[in-house]
Amino acid sequence: MALQYLRDGIGFRAAKGAGVLLAVWMVATGAGAQVATRTHVSVASAEKGATLTAAVADVAGNPAKSGTVSFETAAGSVGSAIVEDGTATLTVDKLPQGTRSVTAAYSGAGALAASAASAAASAATSGLPDFSLTANPASATVAPGQYANITLTVTPENGFSDMVTLSCSGLPAGATCTFSPTTLTPLTSAAVTSTLQIQTQGASGKAARLENRGSTIALAIALPGALALAGLGVLRRRSVIVLRGFGIVVLLVAGVGLGGCSSRYGYLNHPPSGNPGLAAGTYTITVSGYASISGTSVTGHSLNVTLTVQ
Repeated sequence: MALQYLRDGIGFRAAKGAGVLLAVWMVATGAGAQVATRTHVSVASAEKGATLTAAVADVAGNPAKSGTVSFETAAGSVGSAIVEDGTATLTVDKLPQGTRSVTAAYSGAGALAASAASAAASAATSGLPDFSLTANPASATVAPGQYANITLTVTPENGFSDMVTLSCSGLPAGATCTFSPTTLTPLTSAAVTSTLQIQTQGASGKAARLENRGSTIALAIALPGALALAGLGVLRRRSVIVLRGFGIVVLLVAGVGLGGCSSRYGYLNHPPSGNPGLAAGTYTITVSGYASISGTSVTGHSLNVTLTVQ
């Protein structure tokens, strides 16, 4: 009984200690300390398309200063927008056919928690062949040097069966986009998808070279130094002519090595300026899809995706 009590006491103290450590970690990192937010969305329909507006604030009414909002429909996201002074606005030229409501999903940012809200909406009706373009997800967060994958969906409407060509614009310097595939053709009146990969550039140049500089310099100095000492040792043996000649050769090699080391040392300490990679921030990238309908007219639709680089 005493032994069991002792084990239970030790287990209790260990669990209590772990709980204290967890609490300290949560306070230090801000985990579990997010403030609840409230999102309100409104939809202003036009003859073609709509303007979607989301207002985001904390429970005290303070507007959110950062983060993104994705505007979702049953078919997927029609785009995302950056929150500025508590508001995110997105204008779309087309809502997917059959849309009944739009949900604004706030991503959260820093100490602010995520939240969402929905509002009724309806898509303009037309009997002409057309398509809608949606994304999943419509926003992504990466570190410099990483990439984000976004699934794009082309949904045919009213018998549309022509080829859609995808493209992107508004990329920040240091980012590229590729589609797999670049063209889509919904031949069976079913939705088709493509993967958009956004690649960001990481740091390169001086910052990357500095990591191994110390060991390289040490080796570059030590090797010629050892050769020079060996040459001096051989030259002191004046009675051996062959060894004296060998010592001179070693000294010459050491001199050349030291000269090379001097050049390399100067390069390592004063290298060309490096590339810091894609700067931190939130960027809006426009993805577009265009199609020629039966060779008689061209139609196209676009959506915005947001890329946050930390």
